[in-house]
Amino acid sequence: MRAALHTLMFGGYPLDRVAPVARDIGYPGVALMCRPPHLDLDSPGPSARAGSRVLTDSGLRVVGLASGLGRPESFTGPPAQAELDGVSRALEAANILGAGLLRLWGGADGMSVHNAGELSAAAAWYGQAASLGADAGVRVTIEVHSHGLASSTSATCRLVDAIDHPNLGAALDTGNLHAAAASVGADDIVQLGARIFDVHVKDMRGLPDAEGHTLEVDGRFYAHVPLGRGDVRNGETLGQLAAGGYTGWIANESECSWPDWDTSVSAARHEYAELDKLIQAAHA
Repeated sequence: MRAALHTLMFGGYPLDRVAPVARDIGYPGVALMCRPPHLDLDSPGPSARAGSRVLTDSGLRVVGLASGLGRPESFTGPPAQAELDGVSRALEAANILGAGLLRLWGGADGMSVHNAGELSAAAAWYGQAASLGADAGVRVTIEVHSHGLASSTSATCRLVDAIDHPNLGAALDTGNLHAAAASVGADDIVQLGARIFDVHVKDMRGLPDAEGHTLEVDGRFYAHVPLGRGDVRNGETLGQLAAGGYTGWIANESECSWPDWDTSVSAARHEYAELDKLIQAAHA
């Protein structure tokens, strides 16, 4: 397993400022946020070519694209087609950047795998997206979140199995799954098994009430915190991933907020050091 920087950590700063710092910290790869100023999917060719030059000059590999696609108001009709057009633009950018993964969302808020009609329509749509990805040589993932069709371990398994496409798997986000299930650990990794194509880590702490929260899930309140300072069982999770033979990238997707550039860089150094310790311990 190798550490990658999810550029969401520097979401307000241009890539030509972020990339040299990321490489200096020690990250060999980046998961690229698919919105300006990092990548503009409304103009995928020029934006991806500009980003590729910057990242190549810094010696960074693009390990995946983190898109917001996969949340149409309906998985049928014009909304579904418009979202597939977005997938095609993202795949164009992925090919320019040499990214082997494209992350999608698991539907809009309120959708559920327990709704047979929604599950069937979504499975057909994701199957088309996976086929487009296969044609482009890019694997497609659905990220686990605390809402939508991939809102738990069991729901994610059911969704991926319903799609049943070899080019599509799950993007495990440890913080998202922790918030969705009030915990995450080795059992989740065993259940997801070979469905896992990609992994993101973050940390958060549960709160007794809404004061200071950055995320609410079903009446539970959480604050995003730096790695190693929260409740997410990242060490146990990465240990089980290693035991199960996972050899992919681990993207550091902190959702903390920092007031300025210097504090952001300091935080990114902390995140890399903590993630490196987790990876080393998982392989020990």
